[in-house]
Amino acid sequence: MLAALPFGLPSRLALALVAIALGWAEAAHAEKRVALVIGNDRYLNMPADRQLQKAVNDANTVAAAMKTLGFEVLIGTNLGRQAMIDKLAEFTARLEAGDTAAFFFAGHGVAIQGVNYLVPSDVPAVSEGAEARVRGASLAEPDIIAELQGKSVRVALLVIDACRDNPFPRAPGRSIGNTRGLADAKPARGVFTLYSAGIGQTALDRLSDKDAADNSVFTRIFAEQLLRPELHLGDLAVEVRERVAALALQASDGNGQPVPHEQTPAYYDQTLGGRIFLGRTPSGGSSATSAAPRPQAKTAALSPPRPEAAMRPQRPGAATERCARNGAETYCVSSVLPSQFGNSYGPENLFKQADGVAWVEGRQGHGVGEWITVEFDELRTVKAIELRIGYQKNADIFAKNGRVRQLRMMFSDGETMTLTPPDRPGAELYKLERPVKAYWIKFTIEGVYPGKTYSDTAISKLLVSSEPAR
Repeated sequence: MLAALPFGLPSRLALALVAIALGWAEAAHAEKRVALVIGNDRYLNMPADRQLQKAVNDANTVAAAMKTLGFEVLIGTNLGRQAMIDKLAEFTARLEAGDTAAFFFAGHGVAIQGVNYLVPSDVPAVSEGAEARVRGASLAEPDIIAELQGKSVRVALLVIDACRDNPFPRAPGRSIGNTRGLADAKPARGVFTLYSAGIGQTALDRLSDKDAADNSVFTRIFAEQLLRPELHLGDLAVEVRERVAALALQASDGNGQPVPHEQTPAYYDQTLGGRIFLGRTPSGGSSATSAAPRPQAKTAALSPPRPEAAMRPQRPGAATERCARNGAETYCVSSVLPSQFGNSYGPENLFKQADGVAWVEGRQGHGVGEWITVEFDELRTVKAIELRIGYQKNADIFAKNGRVRQLRMMFSDGETMTLTPPDRPGAELYKLERPVKAYWIKFTIEGVYPGKTYSDTAISKLLVSSEPAR
């Protein structure tokens, strides 16, 4: 935790967990691809305003995409708890070590005491404070993950588009789950996690009452991007995030008036063994989950590999990243705004001593989902983070450009923390109450204070205080 910042496990509205890679040893049998797809629209004991319209369609759409990718698909719709358990058992019974597994769920979900639960169609009517009843009637996210890990599958892909809103009644006092979304479950080693909405956001079932699209805002984008063969899981998450965020801004009310909605999928990447390309259909014996080498830094070469390099968790990256060297650290960014007006906006500005410079992301939109990684030459103990949001050249430029409102940190061991800086110039120093040992840190923009003139988001400084780990 950070001494200067109150935070814990944040709530999320729509959970989409994507991908567990559990090793890359040669399989002793021909790899199978098996998927379980579930969609629940009808909830027997919930009122009409808690019924969903597109979850079953979402399941059918994803099932079709999985079949295109060569998966053997099991599908279930509007399943009660026992039927969901039976389907899960049938699914895992078909898996062997070295297989590729996929699990998709669309429907309601709820967080109780930091654990996410998928809600079956026959969940009983509940009242305030009845957490135990809901837990017993639902499927826990950790249990599903444990089932797949127990099968030692080569790759397990999980996508859960759940909880458009908390489906249970609330009262002024304590109530079941959270007002919005699911818990921010701690990433497990080997897991790639994609949430279909960010902290405190709701995931749209539809853009308006007149939205004729068959699928939810998240799933219509996810199913499309899943089939792109050039995207590994990291790039898939970025593409889905950007496109969902842009689409959600087109939401409107019952009168057709624009009501822009903020829905920005966020993700963790805890996979090992290289980049995973699920969009490549099996052919000629080649693997659909082949690993591609990570590109080298463009502006500065990395140090020669150290003996412990084989044990280092691989730093998340992208083919389009830009990197710069800062002593014993390498800064990489997901995008850079092209130089203009005599100014350059590369990653080196994040650690330059000069004032009036900044890294500015170069993607369309407000920069939500863009990222920075800081990789160390050796294992370091991280003690503090210094952050200067926005383009702090002067007050006018600061106001015109976007500033980071929420920045998620993910350490190489999977631990995560979230920074929520105030919207003001100057430096914010975040001291970690408990130092963290890490080979790298990934900083992902999850919320933005929009600029008055430009959609670009800037960070003037991002410095990591660390020392060699002992």
